[in-house]
Amino acid sequence: MASAEDNTELTSIGSDDVDQRIAFLVVVFSVVFFRISNLIVAKFIEPPPSAINDPWRWRNLFVSWIHAILCGCWDIICFAVYPEMFDDLSAHINYFTYTLVAFSTGYFTYDVLDMYFNNRLLHDWGVTLHHLIVLTVLAYNIQTKYAVGITCVALLAEVNGIFLHARALMQIFQFSFGHKIYTVNKYVNLITFVIFRGGPLGRTCYAYLYECPAFTPPLRIVFVCISVAMTVINIVLFWRLCKSDMLKHKPK
Repeated sequence: MASAEDNTELTSIGSDDVDQRIAFLVVVFSVVFFRISNLIVAKFIEPPPSAINDPWRWRNLFVSWIHAILCGCWDIICFAVYPEMFDDLSAHINYFTYTLVAFSTGYFTYDVLDMYFNNRLLHDWGVTLHHLIVLTVLAYNIQTKYAVGITCVALLAEVNGIFLHARALMQIFQFSFGHKIYTVNKYVNLITFVIFRGGPLGRTCYAYLYECPAFTPPLRIVFVCISVAMTVINIVLFWRLCKSDMLKHKPK
């Protein structure tokens, strides 16, 4: 078992190469960016008729879709440009991946605040729980500069988020269940769900169990429990998607 001195050394691998203050600035920028995006959507994009009675839901989904596009593309570029991340996901760190974590931290912070000011935290308790779990991991990454690569793997879920949010937006725009665009998105959504959510969840759980030598046993248990909780959330979501898009012959 590694000593406390060894743990300190492991935790600081690569940390001298990045300035933590940059991450905090990116978090603030991200919160402001998504708030401005919300205002732009509200001002310049006319809500569909089905969203007249709940304009917050429409704007929130659209902003979430923007984050999924930006984060998903950014994350894929991370692994394309820095494939060496896979050599040591726990110790890897550079500005490109570190600021990706900070950018997503800002988004999830913004979304929790948006839900709070619109009295949605309890109403959408599942989303609230998901966001709090994610923010716990992201805050740890920013504070310790450790396990950034593992979080980049987890953030691959946003690639699926592009199609997941597009599905919800098409429903708001009242696309028919048999519409060609909806049908294509339906299958792409399920395929990317398995690849970019299921795969990364398994990989991150394995990494937390066996690839984080700086973790103390209690910390390892916490992160494994977080992975299990996220797995349960995503299994329920996947079942709902299959039930709605594949098992029902007629949409409601």
